[in-house]
Amino acid sequence: MTNVLWELAPTDCDTTDRRDGDLLPVARDVVQAICSGNGGALFPPLATPSPGGGPLTVARHLGGPADARWITHALRQPRFVPLLELLDRLGRWCRRAVHSYREVVAPELLAVTNAELFGPVVGEMFVACAAGQLRHSRRLAAEEASRCTQFLDTFLRRLRRDLRSGWPRQPEFRGPVLGIQAQGEETHNGRQRVLRLRMAGGGALAYKPRPANGELLFLAQGRPGRDGSVFELLNRLPEASGPVRLPVMRCWRGRGRDRQAYSWQEWISPPTEWGTIRRSRGNRLYGTRLGARHTGAFWHRAGSLTAACFAFGITDLFEGNLLTGSRPDDPEPMLYPVDLEVYFFPVRRLSETGLVMDPVNGGHHHVGIEREARWCTIAGPLEYLRDRVGGGLQLCRADRPWSRRDARSVVADTSGRVGYAPYLTAYLRGMFDVWTLLCTQRSRIRRFVERRSRDNFVRVLARPTVDYLDALCRRRYSGGGAQPHATDPKIRYGAGELAQLRVMDVPYFVRPAGGGPLRRLAPPSDGFRLLPAGTRLGPDRRPSPSADVRDGAELELIGLGIAIRDAIEYVYDDLPGTRLDDPRRGVVVRLTDAQTGEAGFDWPEQGHRITFVWTDAVVRIRLDPLPHGPDGNEHDWRSVRRQLLRIHRVDAAIRSQLVYGQSDPVLREQLRTLTGAASVWLHDVVRRQGWPTRSLVGPTASEAASRLVQHTDGPITHHRSYLRLVRAAARRGEVPWRQVAYLTDALRVREGRPQVFGTKFVNEGGVLVPYPIEHPESVDERRRRMRLEPLSRYTRRLRHRFPLTETEAS
Repeated sequence: MTNVLWELAPTDCDTTDRRDGDLLPVARDVVQAICSGNGGALFPPLATPSPGGGPLTVARHLGGPADARWITHALRQPRFVPLLELLDRLGRWCRRAVHSYREVVAPELLAVTNAELFGPVVGEMFVACAAGQLRHSRRLAAEEASRCTQFLDTFLRRLRRDLRSGWPRQPEFRGPVLGIQAQGEETHNGRQRVLRLRMAGGGALAYKPRPANGELLFLAQGRPGRDGSVFELLNRLPEASGPVRLPVMRCWRGRGRDRQAYSWQEWISPPTEWGTIRRSRGNRLYGTRLGARHTGAFWHRAGSLTAACFAFGITDLFEGNLLTGSRPDDPEPMLYPVDLEVYFFPVRRLSETGLVMDPVNGGHHHVGIEREARWCTIAGPLEYLRDRVGGGLQLCRADRPWSRRDARSVVADTSGRVGYAPYLTAYLRGMFDVWTLLCTQRSRIRRFVERRSRDNFVRVLARPTVDYLDALCRRRYSGGGAQPHATDPKIRYGAGELAQLRVMDVPYFVRPAGGGPLRRLAPPSDGFRLLPAGTRLGPDRRPSPSADVRDGAELELIGLGIAIRDAIEYVYDDLPGTRLDDPRRGVVVRLTDAQTGEAGFDWPEQGHRITFVWTDAVVRIRLDPLPHGPDGNEHDWRSVRRQLLRIHRVDAAIRSQLVYGQSDPVLREQLRTLTGAASVWLHDVVRRQGWPTRSLVGPTASEAASRLVQHTDGPITHHRSYLRLVRAAARRGEVPWRQVAYLTDALRVREGRPQVFGTKFVNEGGVLVPYPIEHPESVDERRRRMRLEPLSRYTRRLRHRFPLTETEAS
């Protein structure tokens, strides 16, 4: 067949004599590892096509005596001499490295038979020897050995240096390293790869040897009380129209002079809500499965991430670059961009982010947010082994997609519904809530982005990676002798691209996030090499990074309409109907067809419903009055909001006088009268219509309702029922978790029990001190889960704000 690169018939060795004595010692170690079933991943996997011409499926890796005899026979062939030389050089390096880096890496990891580390380079050299010409593959083997050992030496030096200084204090990241796994088929900047490290403390992290580190700008989790990244800032800003929660993670730079050339990043693991999402003929596909209680909140957060990526021009978020996962600091499942290199790109359509597909103009379906649980994946080996008719094995080029077992970009509910279509209103509300925050806080966000992006770099993609991989395959099959070229005659690689393709790298270019000349990393010095002035890469002429995107110049409310239209068009065929009403979230959707419709969002803080109206060519915006409540009485949400804000203003005015030392009995009586009447009114509202959440009355009024419950002396049964309602609303993302903490502690104090979160204080000798706390040694951990600052910082702030207070603070 045309995809067969090489084949080897069965050997005539008997079962007791593998005749490997004439091999180099390191090659005998590899053969022995395969015989024992541990080294098969050093070579391409054995695969079979799925029935009916479906994707390729990995059947197994080499392992056992029969495969050991086969690989022994193969390694004796002259064409594999370069592979033996590569193994020998890697083996000599490993013996030296074990002694040099024993304190930071478990010695057993630095062995050629460690397939997780050396499998990619050994497997690629095996393919080059099998399919290429000997004189070229010998030269390629020497280059590969040099680049691989140089890359690993650089990595280990950085690891040793950074572990001593600047390393996170979290116990899960404690060294030494107990596992190393080289990732992917792509290499950059001198055959460098992303590495996955398993630490002695139980955590995992990624080593990323690349200068474009958008994770540091957008996702980094800062020190307590400080915003480490754009997303963390957005999570902490006052809400504009509803809650915003974007993903953050631990990521940091090293401490050396070469710190701009690499970074460390927390590894995102699958969430605990992991299970079977598809079955067929004994096969299973695993993905995230969420119960009804959590799915709406998940898609609200995913909608916020979608709109944020659209606003900041974050692209290349296809399958594999956006993962559903959880972290020890945040166990709730979220979507995490884990390969954020391209940002500040002037995106025109939502599909350009890679999150969704454009169903009209086409594109592959391996996007970041999949709408079907497909068996195939965009990733996978470029070559595989298969059984040869008559015995032996054949090496073949992968000419079809691979099947997958785990689908990190697929999210389903327990009813089997995949994607955000069944939860469209939650998803759209998340988009709206983050967009209004970006628009109302544009100046503050722009200053933050400008300050934090000074030392960051943006990757400039010249063309799709698949074009480069095709050229690299051809070069590997020729043993490195042929010039890189593409199958498409219209593709013409530039000098900067060819220089990197010749060393078997996927070309990699960057610009400073603040703008500047095009550069590429020049290993091994890790310095930046400027490309000639006027160099253009690929067919797209849009400037990247864009100053307008970076500065938020195009952040207008109308701009969200394009993303909303594209998000709905992507899942139109999966929607439960063309008329969707979600009064709880304040979302109304009316669709004529896949490209025509409107979506309205209640914005109580502004007193309007914002409605986006679109066709395939035009997007408009309309302001409508907020609708009245369902029963038309005095408890419609608009009047509830006004009354809560009025109560809040009067209550705050009276308490401010009492706080600063006045014990006027008239004021205290006025306060008791106000809270008593207000609590009766609030109970009537809650009994008739439910708890006033942020999407119904706005964040300030919703907070005022929570504060009123804390201050009232009404029936304790009412307080308990309010707490249940608020906790349920927090799970849906309708109120902040801090309200749960405040109400829990207030109820505990009323019941005479120790508080849980340390939000209640008393005056002891003119000094504010926390009311007794249950298990005080772990209070900060409980406060962190509720999005509250550490107790010591909260105490200092209260004492500064309320000196010599006579009232309980909350």
